[in-house]
Amino acid sequence: MTTPIPMRPSGVLRGDKAADITIDVFVDIQCPHSRAMWPTLLSVIQHYKSRSASLKVHLMTLSNHRQAWDMSLGLFALADGDADKFYDFATYLYERQDEFYNAEFMHKTHDDLRQLIADKAEEHLGIDRCQFLSRMDDGDIYTLARTPIRYAATKSVWATPTVFINNGGNVLVNHLSTLADWQQMIDPLFGEETI
Repeated sequence: MTTPIPMRPSGVLRGDKAADITIDVFVDIQCPHSRAMWPTLLSVIQHYKSRSASLKVHLMTLSNHRQAWDMSLGLFALADGDADKFYDFATYLYERQDEFYNAEFMHKTHDDLRQLIADKAEEHLGIDRCQFLSRMDDGDIYTLARTPIRYAATKSVWATPTVFINNGGNVLVNHLSTLADWQQMIDPLFGEETI
């Protein structure tokens, strides 16, 4: 079965849409390695903000992260197409990841999880809970949340975080890498030497 054509491509973009240097990162909101890499990703795109560079985050759900699917629905529902809201709320959720990790939810229900994501959205942005929970159930939010994993499959991505630069694999950074490590990779692509 082929993948249906989504309404828009996978990923949430920060930076220049027509950038010379593109960074695509597949993350899972419940993945501890994605959480560890997140602040560095934000530092990388901030460092190159005056350059022709972009960061596109593809939020996917790994099978062993039971709460990630609903947390992703909530993230897409709150952002509602606004990249700044997406990145801000993702940061907020990563900082509170322990609250929705598997052990924390061993004896909790699906409704408990939905109420938690509504709590987080309300705390973060003061949204209306009922409208937010209703938005999480909309078909377009479902499509936004499922598109990244299908796109990931076309690129043979099976773990998070996974990074591509200029659509090339074999990127030598991981969740432990620093901004300096990223610069050593990216600066030469701009024709610069890293200091």
